[in-house]
Amino acid sequence: MAELTGLRVNYYLAEIAYPQRENQIPYMAECEDIIEALQMTPDEANIFKAIWRSASARLGNGKPDHKALYDAEKMLHYATRLIRRY
Repeated sequence: MAELTGLRVNYYLAEIAYPQRENQIPYMAECEDIIEALQMTPDEANIFKAIWRSASARLGNGKPDHKALYDAEKMLHYATRLIRRY
């Protein structure tokens, strides 16, 4: 099993083999870059990261010892914060 680290990890990368724009070439998307580009709030970013981790794990590139329930609970927690705020 891969060691957990707080540094850069591959489960926050996604290969985009067939971009939606015809003039784009395949590229690697980085979760953090998308969060910054869209200027997500901390709550939105945490939901996005939890979705990204779960999806990445389903593709076999997950965080070591990934638990889908854990990420679902994180999504619920941060979504509840957003709902209260709105």
